Amino acid sequence: MEIEPHPDLVKYYEITHEFRSSFPVNHFFTNGEHYNIVSDIERNIFLLRRLDDAGLLKTNTNVCDCGLGLGNALFDFYLQSKEIEGKTFQFTGIEKHTEYTDFVSERLMQLWQTELLLINGDIMDQDYSKYDLVYSYSPFNNKQQLDTLYRKIVEESKPGTVIIEHANNGYGHLGVLENTPGISKIDIDDQVVFIKG
Repeated sequence: MEIEPHPDLVKYYEITHEFRSSFPVNHFFTNGEHYNIVSDIERNIFLLRRLDDAGLLKTNTNVCDCGLGLGNALFDFYLQSKEIEGKTFQFTGIEKHTEYTDFVSERLMQLWQTELLLINGDIMDQDYSKYDLVYSYSPFNNKQQLDTLYRKIVEESKPGTVIIEHANNGYGHLGVLENTPGISKIDIDDQVVFIKG
């Protein structure tokens, strides 16, 4: 069965496609980071519903995207949340590159209908204790920085926090997330998520 994306999601993707970065090609690589990589929209289909069916969403779920980029994945979750009855959601996007946050503020915020808390800051300087679901798409391209990030998220988060890594069907890169202590893996159809114990 083919599923048509939400019209607002199509619009969001069309607008982000207009973004042009002034960063030199090697800027992110030399800083151990990844540039804005758009997530695979098909992997996220009904992901919030699938998490809810598995009993992994709280009645009030605070969702964070660490390394927001332009926010494509988080906006998809935002639209999905509108279809889940009996639960409320808050959305926070953390992004340190002002060029990205300016574009989101100026071109995309109207689609969020003021329901995005946009933080222009470093993901390593944030407190993850207030979030119930933390999403990332491997914001770092090396094992040491990924390990430091995942350990920080796990150490600061509450028991039951869901950690979603988009890369490699939820496993992330370099085997780091799967080997992070304090979390357990749960299969959600064709991908995995991790839960803080």
